[in-house]
Amino acid sequence: MSTPMTAFVAVLVLGVVAYLTMWWEGTWVNLRFTKWYFAIIVVLAIATGGYFWFTGDTI
Repeated sequence: MSTPMTAFVAVLVLGVVAYLTMWWEGTWVNLRFTKWYFAIIVVLAIATGGYFWFTGDTI
């Protein structure tokens, strides 16, 4: 159970760090980009966690 949760949280943390870096470096980050970006990050996190949940692999 800990491996899927670790994978899920790791993808979310990496997504947030990447977003904060983009936000800090430029002024082009707007609300529309933010909504799409976090929707894609959440889908990727669920897919990654789901993969490790169903396959039983370890990181």
